[in-house]
Amino acid sequence: MMRRAALAFLIVVSLSAEEPLHEMGPFPTREMFPLYLPTMAYQPVDPVPLGRGHWRWSLHWVEANTFQYSDIFEQNPPKDVTGRIDVTRAVFEAAAAKYPNIPTLYFFDEEIARFELEGRYGLTDRTDLWFRFPVQNHTGGFLDPLIEDFHKIGFEQFGRDLVLQNQVTLAVASYGKVTFYNNSRVLGKTQDPVLGLTHRLLQTPKWTLSATFSLKPPLTHTYDVYQSGWDQTYGLTAQWRAAARHVFYFGGGYVHRPHGSPAYNSIGFRDGVGLHATWEYRKWRRVQPFFQLYWQSGYLHPEPYQHFDQPSLQHDLGVYWHWTRRTTLTFHYMNNITHWGNTADMALGASLTAHF
Repeated sequence: MMRRAALAFLIVVSLSAEEPLHEMGPFPTREMFPLYLPTMAYQPVDPVPLGRGHWRWSLHWVEANTFQYSDIFEQNPPKDVTGRIDVTRAVFEAAAAKYPNIPTLYFFDEEIARFELEGRYGLTDRTDLWFRFPVQNHTGGFLDPLIEDFHKIGFEQFGRDLVLQNQVTLAVASYGKVTFYNNSRVLGKTQDPVLGLTHRLLQTPKWTLSATFSLKPPLTHTYDVYQSGWDQTYGLTAQWRAAARHVFYFGGGYVHRPHGSPAYNSIGFRDGVGLHATWEYRKWRRVQPFFQLYWQSGYLHPEPYQHFDQPSLQHDLGVYWHWTRRTTLTFHYMNNITHWGNTADMALGASLTAHF
């Protein structure tokens, strides 16, 4: 009975014609792999200006789960006959010591909750200014049991059932020696803000094309160690109104990553390219599902037993619900399509957006 009532409510809400349709643009999907957190990642940007004097405020939450490790550990995984392994520093040191000739070994198992305040302002009818201010929690999280149950269907990820669930462990070794290890929760950690500008270049009845620029000043340290340089993104972003019910977004950008702190430089980040392609379905005035593809070039140089030099393709599946005249709720689910071990495994997210 309750399900029928809820379904009827959603149908009535979605069909009500008095509510305006907000332009939300492509969702600002971000890579949440631990190595990617100190640096700037490509994120889609809405190409449609808000209009002079208009504001849009959003509060985003995403819960991203990562369980990845160097390929060589799959060939010789640590085992404990008494149960699941707690990957302590001593356990990782013993595993890494077996490989003194390998430049880099890593083991990442953590869950990151990222809260991001995003503001956008119509400076002119063609130009918007915007910013993103993120805060993160690094913990063991709560998604491991859910992911393991899902993998039992037939999408097994080797090693998850060998280690403790919901642990937080970040470990890196070089030539058999541990160079970074952390198994402590980090709560309320601010990350570098991103400042941006979007300027419309072309407007037709079906097309909008805009240029976008963003800058990430190096104001914080990730894991209290790594500080990036003055990262920048230069890009183009477009909207194609193909039909009344079908709107598409496309875009791409070049990410420049200059040197930062010595610890950050030692990772060896490269400049990169990001692309997005989005389909938004607009049959209903207040509820609009979307499907977004999110591609990035590799971000490190080739090294044995890891794939950080490989590109990645992920999907972001979600829905915009224009809750009131001024507020929009967004729910989305993100997962990787390529399986190179260079992206977060999956993420769930929700956003609240206010339009003024």
